[in-house]
Amino acid sequence: MGNESIDLGLNNIWKSWFTFKKGKHFTFEMHDFQYNLERNLYDLFHDLQTGNYSHGNYRKFIVCDNKRREISVAKVRDRVIHRLIYDWLNKIYDKTLIYDAWSCRKEKGLLGAIERINGLLKPYLSLEKWLQ
Repeated sequence: MGNESIDLGLNNIWKSWFTFKKGKHFTFEMHDFQYNLERNLYDLFHDLQTGNYSHGNYRKFIVCDNKRREISVAKVRDRVIHRLIYDWLNKIYDKTLIYDAWSCRKEKGLLGAIERINGLLKPYLSLEKWLQ
């Protein structure tokens, strides 16, 4: 692993915004952020360049689907930075992970992990093999 430093340039912040918002359900906060998008991204860039960026508070709420869970959500501004950092770290570390690390990786995920383990277990789960 080299000494790759994170690119905090305005162009990279724009890329992080577009990557972050892809596939997201637009909430009021996202609409508000996008309404002033150029100003918000420039302010974010400026705060990063001057060392004045600080992570905001989390909004917390409870969901009760299969079980009761507390969810914490960062502000959109901070989630753009999360994406920026994730993309930078991913370039460095993804190639060092074993093949069967499935979480938060391109072309992988929960469904892929389930299919992989099913394929690996199939020879051992065959009833015919155990009945002989």
